[in-house]
Amino acid sequence: MKPIDAHGLVAALNGATGEDTDGWIRTKDILPLIGVKTLSGVRLPLERIVKAGFAQERRVKHDRLIYRLSKKFKTWADAHIAAIELDRFKAPKGWVTLTQYARKHRRTVRGIQYRIDGSGIDWCVYKTPRPVPHYRKTDLDRLLRKAP
Repeated sequence: MKPIDAHGLVAALNGATGEDTDGWIRTKDILPLIGVKTLSGVRLPLERIVKAGFAQERRVKHDRLIYRLSKKFKTWADAHIAAIELDRFKAPKGWVTLTQYARKHRRTVRGIQYRIDGSGIDWCVYKTPRPVPHYRKTDLDRLLRKAP
């Protein structure tokens, strides 16, 4: 027979949340704050937030984790959005996709592509979820300067 946890029982009856006085909060209590429905779905967002330095992680009682939000953010949702933006791929400075360039200069992608085909300018494909060729902006500017 297991011994009764009197302190835990009193805390549960009083409606205690997982938040400690220092601002530490249990993983279960973070779920609705981030907008995740299950414990299995919260692992990646929390790892992303901690890796970005927007929260601290502490291990208590065997394998349980508690978290404390950084003072930079007021809500967990804001920290989650900032961590996603930090992980998003950004091409190196000066490199753009044809879609980005065409949208900025109000041209069609196909029109720019026709000019690129015979010119032999350098391009690079970065490892992203959707690999797309990136071109140097200066090379595209030089090509379009000649265009009517």
